[in-house]
Amino acid sequence: MKKKRLLAFGLGLIAAGAISGCSTMHTPAGNMTDIKSTDFSKSMKQGEACATYLFGLIGPFGDSSLVDAAKNGGISKVEVVDYKDGFYIFIS
Repeated sequence: MKKKRLLAFGLGLIAAGAISGCSTMHTPAGNMTDIKSTDFSKSMKQGEACATYLFGLIGPFGDSSLVDAAKNGGISKVEVVDYKDGFYIFIS
């Protein structure tokens, strides 16, 4: 009887994991600007920052703030911001 309960619990966890999903919401930057005034022909510096979550729950490991990205790139005036995220089952 105990094995059947354990098996049912395990199958329930697998089913819950199979039907669950991930979602993220990113709020717009506080200081919006018109990019028409940005000169994209000039050379621009680039800074990156990254944070990692384990199973979408444990973390973050790292700092993905805009301030940290600007420090990493030696940037004093931020003109353009691009954001990228990814969800991976196996990390290679």
